[in-house]
Amino acid sequence: MRTHHHEAVLRELLVERSLSGGIRTLRRQSLAYARKMLAGDPDNTFGLPDWRTATLEEVVAAVEDGIGDRITDGDPEEGYIAPEHTLAGILAHADALAPFLREGGGTVLLATGHPTGLLDHYAELARALRNTGNRVVRVLDDHRLDISVGEYSAGRTGIRFFGGVACAFHDEAIMHTHRPDYMDAMLAAAAGDGVLIDLVIADHGMAGAAIAAGLPTLSIADANDIALFLARSRGRHEAVLPIEDNFTPAEFAPVTEFMLRRAAGIAV
Repeated sequence: MRTHHHEAVLRELLVERSLSGGIRTLRRQSLAYARKMLAGDPDNTFGLPDWRTATLEEVVAAVEDGIGDRITDGDPEEGYIAPEHTLAGILAHADALAPFLREGGGTVLLATGHPTGLLDHYAELARALRNTGNRVVRVLDDHRLDISVGEYSAGRTGIRFFGGVACAFHDEAIMHTHRPDYMDAMLAAAAGDGVLIDLVIADHGMAGAAIAAGLPTLSIADANDIALFLARSRGRHEAVLPIEDNFTPAEFAPVTEFMLRRAAGIAV
């Protein structure tokens, strides 16, 4: 398959910035997370049920199919995502966004469990979606959950939107989280209000809960976000973008720009 010049430039940038190719997430970390998921650790199951019937062999194969690297092979102190897989994920997200950005009229929920890296990306998508006539929902904005979530007792953690993107928060700080509880709460509230969501854009348990609910979902997954790759291999979810998620937002900006321009039908 011919790679267009602009795609080749983006591929080089992904490798240069360690977003793909050699990444910061080590194989031993990914393998450890796979074992935790198989043990039912709620920080790694992402609200998806597949871990209950999966084997380590199946999981390793699912991750390899998603990132182009076998986490049980090679140097455990290194990490790798095949740039071609990352580029394919970017193109898949852009193509899924295309009808929303070109026709409008959709209802979209964006959420992140990794705000230190991905919040800017999602906020740019939210802005573009609103500007093209879509509804970007803000369900349960500034709402504290009445259930315990991990180390937080009921009422100590909740949901707050920034730039149209749902984040988990505790006290006055937004948090990194793998838990699905926040998305579960938002989906339940949306259903109670009669809001039909056409697309979810998310990561970690925010994505997992949406996938488990059967909603069309665009997810971003690092090599250690095992549950999303297992869901993909089992046919629950297709549009996974495999990419290093431990980065400064500025490093990711060219990916966002490329995705939006392609989705809008602008030459890239």
